[in-house]
Amino acid sequence: MFLGPMRATSQDDSGSSVVIPDIEPQPFLAFLRYLYCGEAAITPENVIYLLYAAQKYAVLGLASKCISFVDQVLDTDNACTVLEQAHIFNEKDFHCTVLALILRKAEEVLAADDVTYLCDDCLATIVGSSKLMACEDLILNACLRWAESECKRRSLDVSDSNFRLVLNKILYKIRFPLLPVEVFMEKVVPGSLLTEEEKVDVMGRYIVANRPSSFFNTELRIAQRQLRLNRFQNLFGAGFNNKSGSNAIAFKVSQDIVLEGFTIYGSCRPSELELEIKGQVLDQKDAIISSINKTIYTQGDKGLYDVIFDESAPLEKNVLYTLVVSIAGAHTFAGKDGRLTTFSHNVAFTFSHSEKSQTGTTVSHGQLPGLIFALKR
Repeated sequence: MFLGPMRATSQDDSGSSVVIPDIEPQPFLAFLRYLYCGEAAITPENVIYLLYAAQKYAVLGLASKCISFVDQVLDTDNACTVLEQAHIFNEKDFHCTVLALILRKAEEVLAADDVTYLCDDCLATIVGSSKLMACEDLILNACLRWAESECKRRSLDVSDSNFRLVLNKILYKIRFPLLPVEVFMEKVVPGSLLTEEEKVDVMGRYIVANRPSSFFNTELRIAQRQLRLNRFQNLFGAGFNNKSGSNAIAFKVSQDIVLEGFTIYGSCRPSELELEIKGQVLDQKDAIISSINKTIYTQGDKGLYDVIFDESAPLEKNVLYTLVVSIAGAHTFAGKDGRLTTFSHNVAFTFSHSEKSQTGTTVSHGQLPGLIFALKR
């Protein structure tokens, strides 16, 4: 680019500089450091810039390192940052990968500050998806926080009218008719975020449940389509020991479904509330269909706690599957009086003992009290 037949035409008169207009200085310095020193100083803030530079200049080693970096460190804390970069550089594969994580772990992502720095296109893509696994009031709160930040970026007064202005197309991605009525009455009705006609439209939906909306999407999001099956009829009590190995249960379903996750009992010891969960769904050949590694914080009560897989697990009818879950932490509550066959929303779940169960969890008692699923659409 400095001399010879490939000499850049944008050089200045001295011939000593080449203008690089499409890469920021700091990421480009990191790119040069890799070229000359072999050091890949990759961060969530510069990874897409570096990937862009690596692809532009055919530095395949750095491109590979960038892809591996995203696979290893992508989480809810940096997902919005990486999504924004992927959008800027039109990295479609990365964009799809990051978006899938955001949709699956929406509650954590939408509660983080990073969501307020997204561009309107990225936020609209997230909020508009039916696969967004969050309740509508959390989605509304995230959009209002973003709108407040956007007003400040544009030097506008923080007000409902300006929220409506900056949200623009995003406003109609929010599914107001799916909000709990008390949230709508408290947060939306008194203000001017929606017009009076739009408010009346939503209120009509509360009165007549299947009434179509003239303004807003009313399709249930995936989190709102989740159905539940409970295995046990009664509580077994406290002191169930999970430390001897994995809890497991085998089962078949009477029709094709999508398994979204499972429930567990929490710690029965108030001083030890943190539990490390590792769960897998295996097919009849022991191949992993879906998995999750997650830390949950329980309350020392007898309630159930949801654990949602990183990816949905499509299950076929009359095929044997096994749910295997290890729980590291304190003793937990457990259930009893489980049935061989249990029905939920006209789907029959038939359970059987699994040899992978090392804790005493069986069809009749133990951990893994429930499954979270959706009907195939």
